[in-house]
Amino acid sequence: MTTTDTETLLEQEPAADKDGEASVLGACMLATPAYDPVADAARVIEDGDWYRPAHETVWAAITRLHGQGQPTGLPMVVAELGRTGDLERIGGRVALSRMVEAACSSGEVEHYAALVHGYAKVRALQAALGRGLQRARQTAPDAVTDTVRAVQTELDYLAAGDREADRHFGRLGADLHAHLESLESPQQAAAVTGLVDLDEALMMLAGNVIVVAGRPGMGKSALTLGVAIANASSGRPSLVHSMEMGRREVNNRILAARSRVGLRRLLKGGDAIEDDDWTRLARHVPDLKALPVWMDYSARVSPSRVRHRIQTITRETGQPPLVIVDYLQLMETDQRSSRQSPYERVSEISRELKIVAEETGAVIICCAQLNRGAESREGKRPQVSDLRDSGQIEQDASAIILLHREDAYDPYSARAGEVDLILGKNRNGSICTVTVAHQLHYGRIRDMATVNGD
Repeated sequence: MTTTDTETLLEQEPAADKDGEASVLGACMLATPAYDPVADAARVIEDGDWYRPAHETVWAAITRLHGQGQPTGLPMVVAELGRTGDLERIGGRVALSRMVEAACSSGEVEHYAALVHGYAKVRALQAALGRGLQRARQTAPDAVTDTVRAVQTELDYLAAGDREADRHFGRLGADLHAHLESLESPQQAAAVTGLVDLDEALMMLAGNVIVVAGRPGMGKSALTLGVAIANASSGRPSLVHSMEMGRREVNNRILAARSRVGLRRLLKGGDAIEDDDWTRLARHVPDLKALPVWMDYSARVSPSRVRHRIQTITRETGQPPLVIVDYLQLMETDQRSSRQSPYERVSEISRELKIVAEETGAVIICCAQLNRGAESREGKRPQVSDLRDSGQIEQDASAIILLHREDAYDPYSARAGEVDLILGKNRNGSICTVTVAHQLHYGRIRDMATVNGD
């Protein structure tokens, strides 16, 4: 099929069964105490499924009456539409009478309701393909892959459709026994940080989004890279999206942290690296190469790209990875709208990442920048309200870890070498502060008790 053929197909009238829609509505207006077609239709039809706006309006009137326990016969529907001022807009009593004349039999209601719902999905598919074609027209040559992922994400959502909705719907009591049985086994964290006290306080569960926030230079990247390596060392996969640092800088940081070779020596290279340093580095390289850690150094990362990477790793390893995003405010939306304000862009990214985490079962840790509010505050301790660009981040996060170092402001502080990890929000535990040690000359953050160990 040529491009012209495709465009012609998409320009055709959207798929619909207008007669089938009228048949369902007519049957609903012939309801009797012994037969309730509204309930049968409502089990299948969702909001927005109707092709004709008039049919949507009539259905809304029928379901309102039904929800109030009132009859849904023709006279009552006429009265309800008259009350809301919609009767003439849908064609008056004559249009409703024609629907009643076209009513299907009682045994056919679910069949025709399924057609109404099915054609709505066809229209949604046509619309998605149309948007995909429009995106393709506007895509730059270096952004084809991202466009494909964005379209694929929308199509995946349509494919999940009713199955995904049904998975999240049901009576409370339906799974209580299964839940009680699950409580007999201890809850296992989906990922670990490698910091004993932080793991005890945090308890990262599948679908959680954790925000690690701080001013520049506080150690966000050192903390999260260390978490990725520690999680992989426990046998769980890790994925790092590094938008701020390139491959060379990340490799240097990981090697310095693992081998305790000064980071500045690795940055300089050559004669700055001594023979003993090479020995240390060589000793740790085999273990690092074997770790289930995946890196993405692309400067353009969107939620759909994160989802794609998670799905790829999950297929390979059998379990969703811990995901590090460094950092949130550098991400792009899947829409890439130039009209979005920074607030709207970050809000959309935050919400989409939460959806990605919940749907894939991954734990996502996002680095985020704080504004300068803490620097004018006594003690300079950050607060959750200092998160830059969006309050949506606070709402979507399962936990928020704020980094604070006294020695960043006072090099002679009695607490030099310490980092406070302030849990400003923690759905899985208490609000508290965990104090750890930083060795930023090695690019790492450690438990206080193991600061001198390998």
